[in-house]
Amino acid sequence: MSHADTGSSLGVPASSVSADGKFFTPGPNTIVKRTAGLTASAPQLAETASPISPAPTGTEAYYKLKNVRYQGQTCGTNVIQQTSGQGKTTLVLSVEEGVAATVHKEIGIDLKYVSAGMGWDVTRSYTVRNETRFEVPDGKWGTIQAFPLFETYEGEAWSGAGGEFPTGKRVWAYKPVGVCFNQWAQ
Repeated sequence: MSHADTGSSLGVPASSVSADGKFFTPGPNTIVKRTAGLTASAPQLAETASPISPAPTGTEAYYKLKNVRYQGQTCGTNVIQQTSGQGKTTLVLSVEEGVAATVHKEIGIDLKYVSAGMGWDVTRSYTVRNETRFEVPDGKWGTIQAFPLFETYEGEAWSGAGGEFPTGKRVWAYKPVGVCFNQWAQ
Protein backbone atom coordinates (compact mmCIF):
# COMPACT_ATOMS: atom_id res chain seq x y z
CA MET A 1 0.00 0.00 0.00
CA SER A 2 1.21 3.49 -0.76
CA HIS A 3 -0.12 6.66 0.83
CA ALA A 4 0.28 8.33 -2.54
CA ASP A 5 -2.10 5.76 -4.02
CA THR A 6 -4.72 5.94 -1.26
CA GLY A 7 -4.63 9.67 -0.64
CA SER A 8 -4.54 8.93 3.11
CA SER A 9 -3.57 11.84 5.30
CA LEU A 10 -3.11 9.74 8.45
CA GLY A 11 0.52 9.46 9.41
CA VAL A 12 1.80 11.04 6.20
CA PRO A 13 0.51 14.53 5.41
CA ALA A 14 -0.15 14.94 1.68
CA SER A 15 1.96 18.12 1.66
CA SER A 16 5.06 16.13 2.67
CA VAL A 17 4.82 13.61 -0.21
CA SER A 18 7.11 14.10 -3.23
CA ALA A 19 5.62 14.96 -6.64
CA ASP A 20 6.18 11.38 -7.87
CA GLY A 21 4.46 9.95 -4.75
CA LYS A 22 7.42 7.70 -3.84
CA PHE A 23 8.92 9.61 -0.89
CA PHE A 24 7.87 11.84 2.01
CA THR A 25 9.59 14.23 4.39
CA PRO A 26 9.48 12.99 8.01
CA GLY A 27 7.04 14.98 10.15
CA PRO A 28 6.27 15.31 13.87
CA ASN A 29 4.77 11.78 14.05
CA THR A 30 7.84 10.18 12.41
CA ILE A 31 10.69 8.47 14.23
CA VAL A 32 13.66 7.82 11.94
CA LYS A 33 15.97 4.91 12.84
CA ARG A 34 19.01 3.73 10.88
CA THR A 35 19.57 0.00 10.69
CA ALA A 36 21.99 -1.06 13.43
CA GLY A 37 25.42 -2.07 12.18
CA LEU A 38 24.93 -0.51 8.74
CA THR A 39 28.10 1.11 7.46
CA ALA A 40 27.87 4.16 5.30
CA SER A 41 29.48 3.85 1.90
CA ALA A 42 31.14 6.87 0.41
CA PRO A 43 30.77 7.18 -3.33
CA GLN A 44 33.92 6.24 -5.18
CA LEU A 45 35.34 8.67 -7.67
CA ALA A 46 33.32 8.60 -10.86
CA GLU A 47 36.56 8.33 -12.80
CA THR A 48 36.86 4.72 -11.60
CA ALA A 49 33.86 3.70 -13.73
CA SER A 50 35.03 1.65 -16.66
CA PRO A 51 33.69 2.94 -19.97
CA ILE A 52 32.58 0.59 -22.69
CA SER A 53 33.55 1.24 -26.24
CA PRO A 54 31.75 1.36 -28.55
CA ALA A 55 28.24 1.75 -27.12
CA PRO A 56 25.69 -0.91 -28.10
CA THR A 57 23.76 -0.14 -31.30
CA GLY A 58 20.71 2.02 -30.70
CA THR A 59 21.88 3.35 -27.33
CA GLU A 60 23.52 6.54 -26.27
CA ALA A 61 26.94 6.15 -24.66
CA TYR A 62 26.78 7.67 -21.19
CA TYR A 63 29.67 6.15 -19.34
CA LYS A 64 30.17 7.99 -16.10
CA LEU A 65 28.57 9.74 -13.23
CA LYS A 66 30.49 12.70 -11.89
CA ASN A 67 30.05 15.11 -9.01
CA VAL A 68 28.01 12.64 -6.93
CA ARG A 69 26.65 14.38 -3.84
CA TYR A 70 24.86 13.14 -0.75
CA GLN A 71 21.45 14.88 -0.56
CA GLY A 72 20.19 13.69 2.85
CA GLN A 73 17.60 11.19 4.00
CA THR A 74 13.99 10.65 2.96
CA CYS A 75 11.28 8.12 3.77
CA GLY A 76 9.60 5.91 1.16
CA THR A 77 5.79 5.87 0.91
CA ASN A 78 5.33 2.09 0.69
CA VAL A 79 4.30 0.66 4.06
CA ILE A 80 6.58 -2.24 5.09
CA GLN A 81 4.57 -3.26 8.18
CA GLN A 82 1.80 -1.84 10.33
CA THR A 83 0.17 -2.49 13.70
CA SER A 84 -2.77 -0.89 15.50
CA GLY A 85 -4.53 -1.25 18.82
CA GLN A 86 -6.96 0.22 21.35
CA GLY A 87 -5.39 2.01 24.35
CA LYS A 88 -4.34 1.85 27.02
CA THR A 89 -1.65 -0.39 25.54
CA THR A 90 1.90 -0.44 24.27
CA LEU A 91 2.25 -1.16 20.58
CA VAL A 92 5.53 -2.76 19.50
CA LEU A 93 6.58 -3.04 15.87
CA SER A 94 9.73 -4.95 14.84
CA VAL A 95 10.80 -4.72 11.22
CA GLU A 96 13.28 -6.76 9.21
CA GLU A 97 12.68 -6.45 5.49
CA GLY A 98 14.61 -6.46 2.22
CA VAL A 99 14.06 -3.18 0.37
CA ALA A 100 15.22 -2.54 -3.20
CA ALA A 101 17.38 0.46 -3.99
CA THR A 102 15.66 2.97 -6.26
CA VAL A 103 17.08 4.97 -9.17
CA HIS A 104 15.58 7.93 -11.02
CA LYS A 105 17.33 8.92 -14.27
CA GLU A 106 16.86 11.80 -16.67
CA ILE A 107 18.88 9.91 -19.27
CA GLY A 108 19.41 6.29 -20.43
CA ILE A 109 22.59 5.51 -18.47
CA ASP A 110 23.21 1.82 -17.75
CA LEU A 111 22.72 0.91 -14.07
CA LYS A 112 26.21 -0.64 -13.85
CA TYR A 113 27.65 2.84 -14.48
CA VAL A 114 25.25 4.36 -11.97
CA SER A 115 26.51 1.80 -9.41
CA ALA A 116 30.13 2.58 -10.27
CA GLY A 117 29.55 6.31 -9.93
CA MET A 118 27.58 6.01 -6.70
CA GLY A 119 30.04 3.59 -5.11
CA TRP A 120 27.38 1.03 -4.14
CA ASP A 121 25.17 -1.44 -6.01
CA VAL A 122 21.96 0.32 -7.08
CA THR A 123 20.47 -2.93 -8.45
CA ARG A 124 20.21 -4.87 -5.20
CA SER A 125 18.03 -4.98 -2.10
CA TYR A 126 19.29 -4.02 1.35
CA THR A 127 17.93 -5.38 4.64
CA VAL A 128 16.50 -2.74 6.95
CA ARG A 129 15.74 -3.66 10.54
CA ASN A 130 14.68 -1.85 13.68
CA GLU A 131 11.97 -1.67 16.35
CA THR A 132 9.82 0.95 18.02
CA ARG A 133 7.35 1.13 20.92
CA PHE A 134 4.35 3.45 21.19
CA GLU A 135 2.27 4.07 24.34
CA VAL A 136 -1.38 4.44 23.29
CA PRO A 137 -3.42 6.48 25.80
CA ASP A 138 -6.56 5.02 27.36
CA GLY A 139 -9.58 5.32 25.06
CA LYS A 140 -7.51 6.12 21.94
CA TRP A 141 -6.81 4.00 18.86
CA GLY A 142 -3.07 3.88 18.11
CA THR A 143 -1.25 3.03 14.91
CA ILE A 144 2.37 2.48 13.93
CA GLN A 145 3.41 2.27 10.30
CA ALA A 146 6.91 1.37 9.11
CA PHE A 147 8.35 2.81 5.89
CA PRO A 148 11.86 2.38 4.42
CA LEU A 149 14.43 5.11 5.15
CA PHE A 150 16.65 6.03 2.18
CA GLU A 151 19.89 7.96 1.80
CA THR A 152 19.64 10.09 -1.36
CA TYR A 153 22.54 10.70 -3.78
CA GLU A 154 22.57 12.85 -6.91
CA GLY A 155 25.10 12.69 -9.75
CA GLU A 156 25.68 14.22 -13.17
CA ALA A 157 25.75 12.05 -16.31
CA TRP A 158 28.77 12.65 -18.61
CA SER A 159 29.22 11.17 -22.09
CA GLY A 160 32.13 10.31 -24.36
CA ALA A 161 34.65 7.50 -24.24
CA GLY A 162 36.35 9.18 -21.28
CA GLY A 163 33.28 10.83 -19.81
CA GLU A 164 34.51 14.28 -20.85
CA PHE A 165 31.25 15.82 -22.11
CA PRO A 166 28.58 17.06 -19.67
CA THR A 167 25.04 16.10 -20.69
CA GLY A 168 23.21 18.40 -18.27
CA LYS A 169 21.22 15.36 -17.10
CA ARG A 170 21.07 14.06 -13.53
CA VAL A 171 20.67 10.69 -11.82
CA TRP A 172 19.33 10.11 -8.31
CA ALA A 173 19.92 6.91 -6.34
CA TYR A 174 18.14 5.99 -3.11
CA LYS A 175 19.84 3.48 -0.80
CA PRO A 176 17.73 1.77 1.92
CA VAL A 177 19.44 2.39 5.28
CA GLY A 178 16.77 2.12 7.98
CA VAL A 179 13.14 2.51 8.96
CA CYS A 180 10.80 5.50 9.33
CA PHE A 181 8.12 4.78 11.93
CA ASN A 182 4.99 6.95 11.83
CA GLN A 183 2.92 6.62 14.99
CA TRP A 184 -0.20 8.40 16.19
CA ALA A 185 -3.30 8.01 18.34
CA GLN A 186 -6.81 9.25 17.54
